[in-house]
Amino acid sequence: MKNRRNIQALRALLLAGGLTMTVSFAAMADETVPALSSSGNTVQTVTATSGESYDSIAICRVSNYVNVRAEANTTSAVVGKIYDDCAATILATVAGEDGDWYQIRSGTVEGYVKSQYFITGAEAEAVAGEVGTTYATVTSDSGLRLREGPSLETAILTTLDSGTSYEVLDVQGGFAHLLIDDTLQGYVSTDYITTRVEFRQAISLEEEAAQQQEKEQQIAEAQAAIQKLEQTKEENIIPANPAGNGTSYGTDAPPVSDGGSGEDSSSGANAGEENGPGYYTPEGEEAVMSATREAIIAYAKQFLGNPYVYGGTSLTDGTDCSGFVMRVFEHFGISTGRSSRDQAAKVKEIAISDVQPGDLLFYASGSTINHVAIYIGNGQIIHAGSSRTGICIANANYRTPYKAGTFLN
Repeated sequence: MKNRRNIQALRALLLAGGLTMTVSFAAMADETVPALSSSGNTVQTVTATSGESYDSIAICRVSNYVNVRAEANTTSAVVGKIYDDCAATILATVAGEDGDWYQIRSGTVEGYVKSQYFITGAEAEAVAGEVGTTYATVTSDSGLRLREGPSLETAILTTLDSGTSYEVLDVQGGFAHLLIDDTLQGYVSTDYITTRVEFRQAISLEEEAAQQQEKEQQIAEAQAAIQKLEQTKEENIIPANPAGNGTSYGTDAPPVSDGGSGEDSSSGANAGEENGPGYYTPEGEEAVMSATREAIIAYAKQFLGNPYVYGGTSLTDGTDCSGFVMRVFEHFGISTGRSSRDQAAKVKEIAISDVQPGDLLFYASGSTINHVAIYIGNGQIIHAGSSRTGICIANANYRTPYKAGTFLN
């Protein structure tokens, strides 16, 4: 019921003129946006201000899902599935097999469902806060300070990225209480955000197949990247350096920080010592390092969408932020430590501006590190964000990075 109270508070602010509220029923109604599904159908969206009627909004209430049919009967073709708590726009109510059917549009799916599987009107409005998620988007061009409490006098925790959306937990006294990730929440002034409520939507059979294909492709790309890494190692290994001069590197793993001194465990004092069989040239080391970074990112991406679990370390059944990092790097023979603070202490620190794919970004409240993510390039990270997002890709500046480090050089 907390989310319902959130929506009511947001509505009260809207009516008082204190907050602009946009309610987005994901892919539900009259305005076309330039986005296509895998089936080529155009996604439909609608925006509505608080207080509008829910008479044309239907929320699915079933144990799992109900089929969306091409016609108002159970013998016609299935064009999609709409799951429990997903929402749709009612285009019409028609007489069909065994009673009334709704003609609906949800996402890219348009078709017919029995009306008995949906609630609408006041019933739908009453549960909207429970089944939908309220998000706030930062509108300030320079970012927005996240504060410890609902007051400008409280401590600043971090700065939020302009244009990025965060889940709204509550609203009080002109401040929105935001969930940032698994370890951080705080308050921002409602003067610098817009909000919306999003509902899950129906999925077409083509989209369902595409999602499965995407997951299979992520697994295949991970396998290919790891195979490329092993091949790169083999191609760049040399049997020995008879002259015994120059820098040499072992082949068991790419150079890894020793975690304490910040020095390379395979260079430094060992450089120039007598070389035996199984070493990389400097050029070979660079090729192996590049392949290692690619393999780490590809391996991590195959777990996108898997759940977040506080204290968890399973990449499939649930993990927290540091457990995710630990397990990904463990696959490549690299020991990171368990907590984000452990990992921050063990990495070789680098400038945040120098971060490369496969390096780590750490986030803090004040000076206390409490979150970690893997940088994947192009200003993005992959991390176990929260119970709402699971393992996901996000902007690296969704909160201000505190420190960057690497286990890879």
